[in-house]
Amino acid sequence: MKRVLFLIFFLHVAIFAQKLEISDFQTDVYSKSGKVALKKVNLSMIVIGRYVEDESYKIIDALNVVIGSYFAEDLFTSKGKESLKKGLISYTSKKYSIDIDDVYIQKFYMVKFPKVDKIVEALRKEGCCGVGYEPPNRHLKSVPNRLPNLQNKDDDTIIID
Repeated sequence: MKRVLFLIFFLHVAIFAQKLEISDFQTDVYSKSGKVALKKVNLSMIVIGRYVEDESYKIIDALNVVIGSYFAEDLFTSKGKESLKKGLISYTSKKYSIDIDDVYIQKFYMVKFPKVDKIVEALRKEGCCGVGYEPPNRHLKSVPNRLPNLQNKDDDTIIID
């Protein structure tokens, strides 16, 4: 009898559970390294619960609020990731009355912007900025200066023609 009740309860939950995939979610979070240092993070996750697909805009809003309350360095620890999951579940439950059963993080990394030197090096490897490279239209002669003709007189006055 207990097995039958458990099976009925499990099927009821499984029927109403939905899966929401949030892919390539990018946002800025504060860093501990400086006064106004922002770090860009990229996150992909799966959220399982009742009516999560229908209420996806509320869940993304909640994710923005919750992830903004952490420092970037804290998010990348295992405790930080678990805290993010629990915070998202509790915030959506309190604010929007959405029941989230599980949150699975698929990808989570900090977006790093390459330095100019690395970009130039990559371009040189491709052959577009190497030694001896001339960009298109480089063979044209320089355009004459379009400034008015200036003449100096003896009394240090300048006359413009």
